[in-house]
Amino acid sequence: MNPRIRDAVLAQAATIAGAGRARLCSPGEAALDETSVAVPVAPGTVLVVEDPADDQARERLSAFAALASAALGETERLAAEVAAERRLSGLIGGPGGLRALVSACAELSGKVTMLFDAQERLVASDSPPGASPIRLRSLAEIGARDGIAAASLDGLPRRHLVVPATHRGETFGRLVLVEHPSVLRPADRRIAERTACHAGTEFAVQRRVAAVAWNARSSLARQLIRGSSTVDDLRSSGEYLGVDTGIRRVLVYVIDAPPDAEELANALEERLGVEVLATRGSEGILLLVEAAETGMVARVKSAVRAIVGDAVAGVSTPTEPAKLGRAYREAKEVAHCVHRFVGPRSPRVLAVDDLGPARLFVANSAVTAVREYLHDILGPLLTGEPAEAGLLWTLQQFFDCGRSVRVSAARLGVHENTVRLRLARVHQATGLDVAADAGDQLSVQTALLVLRLQGHPALPSLDDSETDLGRKTA
Repeated sequence: MNPRIRDAVLAQAATIAGAGRARLCSPGEAALDETSVAVPVAPGTVLVVEDPADDQARERLSAFAALASAALGETERLAAEVAAERRLSGLIGGPGGLRALVSACAELSGKVTMLFDAQERLVASDSPPGASPIRLRSLAEIGARDGIAAASLDGLPRRHLVVPATHRGETFGRLVLVEHPSVLRPADRRIAERTACHAGTEFAVQRRVAAVAWNARSSLARQLIRGSSTVDDLRSSGEYLGVDTGIRRVLVYVIDAPPDAEELANALEERLGVEVLATRGSEGILLLVEAAETGMVARVKSAVRAIVGDAVAGVSTPTEPAKLGRAYREAKEVAHCVHRFVGPRSPRVLAVDDLGPARLFVANSAVTAVREYLHDILGPLLTGEPAEAGLLWTLQQFFDCGRSVRVSAARLGVHENTVRLRLARVHQATGLDVAADAGDQLSVQTALLVLRLQGHPALPSLDDSETDLGRKTA
């Protein structure tokens, strides 16, 4: 009990009793005699007055104790609310951000606490000290968007208190208190409401701060690609923008793209149904596409091709955040390969796996040098004769089949000796022993890559998901 309140209670008690000496003690310490009066004033506290002036003093003291007890309870409640408010408000703009608010709410309420953003994605969650772990429910499972979601036998095993996180009429997310490990109390609602209010303010403040930059999401995408910020800084920035910085992403490097990067990102988001970050590079637009499922590279290629039209793009494999710098370099190499050598019938959006490691040589060598290299390696097979076109097709199948004569023959539908004979004809025409020499194999495979980029009619498109197994050659 506050010392000033204690002194005021004792002074008032003595006045009401008319005489005597008043003291506060625990029930076990209240040793009474015939001239003493004791009345409870607070949990664990008894008011004792010795030698009251008259017999009605007990009634007056009981009435006073009831009023004092109510006043003390209200004072303690207000003191707890003020302390909680000071703690929560002190976190606004601090380094912990929204996670710190959620942790404080969990500790103050003694309940498992979750915070969802406006897209109903979990931003942060925490449990009070000593609470056993439980499965966190999504907002869709909880059902309610405001108020208490009741427990049910076939649904929620415990009640959930949902409070919108708003600021100036705009809802930025929702705070959820789970009835675990103890039951919900009236005080929990007040704590949740104040936490949600501060969370809404924190969302709004950080959004205004982010809006000062040209594009907050663009800045975050650039930081993710460069790897120039710490994981904690990236995660904190992502929380305010509703971006999960820890997920795998596909990086798309687009050359000759439309001028508005955000418009392109929004169109891709709508088509794919996943999050897309965009930023502008020195030569085009960089897109970071959430890799939410398997087969995402093929979906991204198809969507980008449909949206950007004749623009050129390189697509990385799904990549962890720490390796986005490498994904950027690889996608850029692919885009440069396509941009420099693409033919009229060639696909203009390709993935890293479509080109393989030879893209490094093709992307970074002078165009004239690459064309001379192509002529030096495969020049004798580029006269346009049907037989030579058949040899090019056989070479491509040979490499696609892991340089296996048996598998190549099965794919081509010919005898194994036919494949060996064709490889021998290549050796005779070019001087390159593709069947046995690893160096010659690398040279020919690189030259074939350039031909496929150019859209040579004798070779399958780089964007083919699988080779036409029934195609025959002379």
